[in-house]
Formats: sequence, structure tokens, C-alpha cells
Amino acid sequence: MQLLVTSHVFSVRSAYKVQASHPSRAGTVSMSSLWNKHIPLKVVLFAWRLFRDRLPTKDNLLRRGVIPFDSRLCIAGCNTVETSSHLFLHCPMFGAVWYLLFRWLGVSTAIPLGVVDHFHQFFLDGGNVKARGAILHAIWYATTWEIWKERNNRLSNGKQSSIPNVVDKIKSLAFMWLKEKYPSLPFNYHAWWLSPFTILGVG
Repeated sequence: MQLLVTSHVFSVRSAYKVQASHPSRAGTVSMSSLWNKHIPLKVVLFAWRLFRDRLPTKDNLLRRGVIPFDSRLCIAGCNTVETSSHLFLHCPMFGAVWYLLFRWLGVSTAIPLGVVDHFHQFFLDGGNVKARGAILHAIWYATTWEIWKERNNRLSNGKQSSIPNVVDKIKSLAFMWLKEKYPSLPFNYHAWWLSPFTILGVG
């Protein structure tokens, strides 16, 4: 394997540089289009792995012989194999996260089959207003990140948060990222909680 840095020390930034230098395949999202300096790099890299189906979901672990056949089902108890598209989009429990977020955003849309299509569709819901796109960008990253964290917490620690609580974490995380991105704007957390687009005056 090619060393990422001459010092022989791994770093997240060096991993990003290697991944960004690889051409994207059809049906995926290129690393350069994923890049957002206001989103933590570890979250961007997580999304890159998600788009390429390289997260350790149960179907991937089963294919690698890491877990037995009987352990392949979704942690939500929905009796379905845990694939990326199922876990992040179509699981009856985790899918409810998107439903609550769409209500909050004032968006009505159908969930596509795959994660890549969902990523592209999510930003189309913002129209041509750049500020709305920035908000949706932060929310999409925060949502997939929090779903993954919740899945891992349930799987590894046997602890769980309610779906409304997961949604609250998503709102708080996206708000924090946007506040760092636009420090000169008068952010109102209460207004954000009611309608996210009000913070940039594009509601």
C-alpha cells in the first residue's frame, strides 16, 4: 500500500488527499464535490465511504465473513438486512428521521432508492438560492452522521435515543456548523428551531 505521508504517520487530511486524487465512478459523488471546509473532515470522509458502500454495515461485514448470517439484520428490529440504503433511507425507524426533518424544512418529497440519488435530490429541494443550499448541505451531513452514531450506539452499547431526540441532535449540530460558517450573521436558535431558513433571511 502506498504510504499516505512521508513521515509514515497516518492523518485524516492525508487520507482525504489520497481519496480526492482518485477518479470517481459513475453513480457516485466525487470527493471534490463533497468537500466543504466548514464540515468536519471526519464527517466528509464518512460520507465518501457511505457513497461507495464502504461503511461496516452488516451486509458488508457478512460478505467479509466478520459476522454470522444470523447477525445480518438491521439494529432497528425491522427484520431487513442492514444495507446502507436501508439503514440511512428506508428503515421504518431511521427513515422517520427524514420524515421529521422534511416537515421541519417544509419539503414534500419521495425518498429515492439509493444514497447518492438522495444526496443530489436533497439539494434540489433548496432551489437556486445559494444560502438554502448551504443550509441543506449542513443538514444532510448532520443527519447521516447522527444516524450512523445512533446505530453504533445501539449496536455497541445497547443504548438508544428516541427518534425525536436524534432529530434534535441533528438540528443542533447543523446549527453549530452554520454558525461557524457565518459568524457575522445574527443567529437566532429559537427561529432556527421553528424554521431553519429564517437564519439567513431566506425563509
